Amino acid sequence: MSKLAIDGGIPVRSEQDSSPTHNFGEDDIKVISQVIKSGVLLKVPAGPEVAAFQDEYSKRYGIKYGVMVNSGTSAMHTCIGALNPDPGDEIITTAWTSGGSIIGILLQNCVPIFADIDETMCLDPAEVESKITSRTKAILVVNLMGNIANVRELRKIADKHGIYLIEDCCQSHFSEDNGVTAGSLADIAGVSFGGKHLNLGGGGMILTNNTELWDRARLFIDAALPRKTTSLDGQPYANYFLAPNYKVNEIMGAMGRVQLTKVDGYVDSKIRSANNIIEGLSDCKEITPQMVRPGVKHTYWGLRFTLDTEALNCTANEYAEAISAEGIPCAGPYLGTPEHGPLYKNPFLAEPNLYGNSRFPLDYNRETPIDYRKINNSFGENFMSKGIGFSMKPFFTEEYVGQIIEANKKVISSFKQKGN
Repeated sequence: MSKLAIDGGIPVRSEQDSSPTHNFGEDDIKVISQVIKSGVLLKVPAGPEVAAFQDEYSKRYGIKYGVMVNSGTSAMHTCIGALNPDPGDEIITTAWTSGGSIIGILLQNCVPIFADIDETMCLDPAEVESKITSRTKAILVVNLMGNIANVRELRKIADKHGIYLIEDCCQSHFSEDNGVTAGSLADIAGVSFGGKHLNLGGGGMILTNNTELWDRARLFIDAALPRKTTSLDGQPYANYFLAPNYKVNEIMGAMGRVQLTKVDGYVDSKIRSANNIIEGLSDCKEITPQMVRPGVKHTYWGLRFTLDTEALNCTANEYAEAISAEGIPCAGPYLGTPEHGPLYKNPFLAEPNLYGNSRFPLDYNRETPIDYRKINNSFGENFMSKGIGFSMKPFFTEEYVGQIIEANKKVISSFKQKGN
């Protein structure tokens, strides 16, 4: 048995991977410089670069309309704002996601209702349907790590109950389900450009085929002011409903157009590396990759595995620490499950710490306020507490991919033998 680096042995890799996350080059610098020289950094409702990027990006999804905003969190808030929900409305979603996915629900004074997940690490449709009440306004599904949830089934459920379907595609740029691109089955979807497959250092996009939702989304990101081409065109200058300012500048639009020409290469490379790692570990029964349904194209923004912690005689955190000591950065359970996460265990919901000392909107028109301390998505908590993950980059070398495999096999072998 090779001695683990965490126990004083020689690591599989002596230095951290320093490969870039994206290709930012002279072409990016050129278009940024052109925008600055033009003197047009911001134009409403959208300048030429932002307008062009909205059109080019939405067409890649086969969707009519794109609305660019300043972050993925803003995109998801705008998806909620476009629905114009009433205070106290419920939106069913997952607790295994970034807080940015659901902050817009709360800012619109609605209530997140958490349904459990399945082995895809995404919403379980049967669990979602069981949570629907007369208060339910929408389902917000999150495609985690580049995988796609069973959105087709969720679409049927939403249509059956006459509610909206929102899709969080922040981690799943251009993932597909049997040829259908992530985001295109929902009524409205949000995407992030903050460090994701397509990275602008910030920014996001709302996608929809619904003309009314598109119109309200454009107004929502611009303080509901009467701009040209919107339904308020020609009205006196005023704020027509409560809305933030999520507009984005022309530099990000121009840069997005360049990065859009490169993103396929990023995605293809990540898929190739992930598949090679999964294949290389396929004979290790103690480690199982995130489940991918038949016909789904997982784009691997992140590569997640579930451990047989009993067979390995360790926790997921102990395993991740051992892998990291081998020179391969490895994360433990997503969102700190079960000690600190999922989201319903976070202080802003569990305490709650939302609007001063009130329990609003968790008590609005309710005899019994929502108490997230009583929530337990039992399958997800057990399943995700055994998870570990690797960040994926498009420029991994074959040597580095081989070292990821080697490190995992070394740690698995060592922990198994220690347990015997």
